[in-house]
Amino acid sequence: MDSLPLHPKRAGRTGLRHWLRARMPSIVGDGASTLVSKIVSQVVQLLIFLVAARVLESAEFGLYAFSSAIVVMLVVIAEGGWGEFVMKAECTDRELDQIGTVSIIAGVLVTIAGLLAAAAAWLLFRRSHEALLLILFSCWFLPSSLYAVYDGLLVARGLLRKQAAIRIASEVAGLCVTLLGLWLGWNVFSLVAGRLVSQLVCLGASAIVLGWFPTPYLTWPFAREVLEFSRHILSNRLILFLRSYSGTLAIGSFLGLAEAGYYRVAERIIAAFSELIGEPARMLAWTLFRRAAMVVGSDGRSVRNAGPSATVFMTVLMGISTPIYLGLSLISFDLIDIVLGDKWAPAAILVAILSMKQVLLTPGYVTEALLSLSGNIRRMPPTLLLNALVSVALILVMAPFGVAAAAWGQCAASLISFLTSMHLQQNYGGLGWGQVMRKSGYVAVAIVLMAGAVYGLGHFAETLNMRRVPAVLLQVISGGAIYFCTLLALEKMMGDTAAILSIRR
Repeated sequence: MDSLPLHPKRAGRTGLRHWLRARMPSIVGDGASTLVSKIVSQVVQLLIFLVAARVLESAEFGLYAFSSAIVVMLVVIAEGGWGEFVMKAECTDRELDQIGTVSIIAGVLVTIAGLLAAAAAWLLFRRSHEALLLILFSCWFLPSSLYAVYDGLLVARGLLRKQAAIRIASEVAGLCVTLLGLWLGWNVFSLVAGRLVSQLVCLGASAIVLGWFPTPYLTWPFAREVLEFSRHILSNRLILFLRSYSGTLAIGSFLGLAEAGYYRVAERIIAAFSELIGEPARMLAWTLFRRAAMVVGSDGRSVRNAGPSATVFMTVLMGISTPIYLGLSLISFDLIDIVLGDKWAPAAILVAILSMKQVLLTPGYVTEALLSLSGNIRRMPPTLLLNALVSVALILVMAPFGVAAAAWGQCAASLISFLTSMHLQQNYGGLGWGQVMRKSGYVAVAIVLMAGAVYGLGHFAETLNMRRVPAVLLQVISGGAIYFCTLLALEKMMGDTAAILSIRR
């Protein structure tokens, strides 16, 4: 006897379960390989940064930071969103050739611009050292532009594990070249050579894995379609670039390369912590909000409302991130001395100031997920542009008064960013900031006790002439323990008080 057909909904659920069972090992494996490649990349970049900061003088490091900020802008233009165009739609072989041709043209044009800038530095300003650096940087633009297509193609074809392996191999190759160059005395040129080798390994390995190289071919209608798509990607990336690198460029222009080096070192130390907090926060926000957002209403329809879960998530996120950044500001002087040495002591005060800035930027990690699920993502780009303009304006105004003043200006800009994030999340994402603020009272009390303990232990370690590394470890462990124990005690005490009051009523 033939079995009865399944109800459409039940059949859909069964099909979904089979689909998940069949693909779950692949999804987990792809995700794990991508995560490993990102961890390797972060470790390699941090290692290069620490070694270079110890070997190079502040002015040399500042020269690299200043010139690489300009170069990154040119790389953003060269990459142009070609990879995203490949990922968004199925492309025929002929269309892939056209996208590759567009990327080659863009890479060549940006390379010419870089070489013209190098010629101007050499002939007009008599800066041969900087000109040679720009020439070496210019060799990076064409491979970077073309690799954007290969990277998008690897993702579109589901070759994430091979993509991760390629990235790991390229990072290791770049690290080896950089360390060899520093050992041979190439100084700042070794950093550029390492990045160039890393990019060439990515490009060559991707071409071998995919077995494809673009045949030059281009039609005007398709080129116009690619450029129209690229315009949107490029505008968003340039806004983020301005926000990220305006400080280094302004300080290098107004105060000199040494001060730019101090500022970039402080930013990189903060970034090492913010990346560990920010990337998991974004990933968890998307995962948790998406699960909580699908609520079935009385009419049987699915309604997206992630506000309640976002409120809890934001409370936890601020409770975890705030003591990390403020604790970092308390131990910044000892940390800089241990990790980088005495010559980078001026960067310690910048680490302390920029740590406070990062506390105010933390809520922004969840805005994209929250607004996307609520259908209000269109409100985000204008806000990003406003925040970027405020940040650039304040850095331009404050930089002439000193590098510390510039850092305080970025704290003021981050306050504007905090307020705009709060406005978007509360009004268009349903996040209850009133509840988050009430819960943050516990965090404030715990932080005060933590700060007192860290400061007192630091003074105690000085009187005993304790070595810096054990002293910092003692401060970190004791401060963290006091913070979380205080937080748990306050939460339990207030919960018990609320329970007693409810019984009496």
